[in-house]
Amino acid sequence: MLNICFVSTEVAPYSKTGGLGDVTEGLPEELAKIGHKVCTVAPRFDQYEDAWDTEIIQPVNYGQEKTNVRYFHSYKKGVDHIWVDHHVYLSKTPLVNKKLYGPKDSVDYIDNVERFAMLSQAALAVPLLVPLGAKGSQGVMGENTIFVCNDWHTSLLPLYLKEYYQSQGIFVNAKTVMLLHNIAFQGRFPSSKFDALNLPAKYLSDLSFNTQFAPPPLDEKTTEPITSPEPMYMLNWLKAGFLNCDQALTVSPNFAHEVTSSPMGGVELDAVARDVGLTGITNGTKIETWNPQKDKFILANYNSRTINSGKKLCKVALQKECGLTVDPDIPLFGFIGRLENQKGADVIIAAMPKLKQLNCQVVILGIGSPKLEQELESVADKYPFAKGVARFDSKLAHFITAGADYCLMPSRFEPCGLNQLYAMMYGTIPVVAPVGGLVDTVPPQFGFLMNKIPMPKIPGVTVSEELLQQGVDAMIVGMKKALQEYGTPKFKKMRLDCMANDVSWKKPAAKYVDIFEQLVNSQV
Repeated sequence: MLNICFVSTEVAPYSKTGGLGDVTEGLPEELAKIGHKVCTVAPRFDQYEDAWDTEIIQPVNYGQEKTNVRYFHSYKKGVDHIWVDHHVYLSKTPLVNKKLYGPKDSVDYIDNVERFAMLSQAALAVPLLVPLGAKGSQGVMGENTIFVCNDWHTSLLPLYLKEYYQSQGIFVNAKTVMLLHNIAFQGRFPSSKFDALNLPAKYLSDLSFNTQFAPPPLDEKTTEPITSPEPMYMLNWLKAGFLNCDQALTVSPNFAHEVTSSPMGGVELDAVARDVGLTGITNGTKIETWNPQKDKFILANYNSRTINSGKKLCKVALQKECGLTVDPDIPLFGFIGRLENQKGADVIIAAMPKLKQLNCQVVILGIGSPKLEQELESVADKYPFAKGVARFDSKLAHFITAGADYCLMPSRFEPCGLNQLYAMMYGTIPVVAPVGGLVDTVPPQFGFLMNKIPMPKIPGVTVSEELLQQGVDAMIVGMKKALQEYGTPKFKKMRLDCMANDVSWKKPAAKYVDIFEQLVNSQV
């Protein structure tokens, strides 16, 4: 039995802005199911109903201040969820799942350095202090723990482990894994913030980073990134995490290849990722949450034998819900995702004049960029074949997944992607960009590839009109491929092949266990 502690800013369904929360829900549950002791540690962004106060208090550093955190505890499906309670988490999230990282899209809170440095410090004490199991009945996890650090927010944990614990003879056999979900966000901060980390100068070289691109200033107002013809000296948390962890992983093999293959693919961290060795394991899904046979949100449950009648009823229900012309025979594309350039939502909106000529319907659901939200809400006014909904709506997401014929994903980059996996379970055929985990999960028997959606060389900068129109053309290539097969025997077989494909966490979890066991055995 392994002791595994996932440290993350998001754990669905409690806190989630994207795939990170889904992974830190589904993977720990699968690992617990096969007999391992598993916990998650995350900020207490809300007053979670099932979380009880352990009354355990731990002193930590918040920048140059000393402060105390308190631990709350939930126990669900064999996984212990530990919540780090402090006012800098709870007070900053008046809209849970929308303002975890900043007051508005593309803007960081001014104290994110202190907030997330504190999270890693607080998480390290959990295996020593917090009893696990229902009401703490199983005792503490102990020192022989594997810490799985998710994305830049927790990438200082390996440094704190070495400096605060292992140097004192504590956690000497503990291991750290960096699990990368998104290379675009690396924890780049001004060098002046180093003192707020409470780390000795010997770690400064691991954190140091020269770049011509930096996120917006920490003023909680500016949204545009900083670009400079001359290199700027920054701190890079993810770089330090890679250099100090015992194992670097990411969420698909093809994304691991992209990150390590070029400065653009690795957003300037390609050389570091190559040096440490980045291994990709494709994500799975919670099949009990996304299951057309049991889905409580959809009008008609169905399986592979009843897919024709079931999906027809679900499509009609979706068309009625969205105010579209009710016609079960017209092909319908669905998009569910964050409204941001990474996901290509801007490409779909810009493509509307050309989509008008394809004799199809399009439904788009998401939240994100205020500009894209506004554009999305007005789509139906100009294009009766389309409906845009700018809100977080779980019921409608299931409606779309069941009622659409195709799952549209024109991502500029996609570490793994989950919506294409959900879609396949419902016999909804993915039409995706040839990037990241979409390549790994959508081979020809399961879907259609569009051409690659071009992106700016510098993340965060405005997409030019020329690049946007190139993206429109690239997406339509894939949509036309899909439409040519609509209703054909190939289309019907593809739907059944999608439904038969195993997209659960079972196989990915086994691969994680193999790597974790190798890490543990390496200390012998």
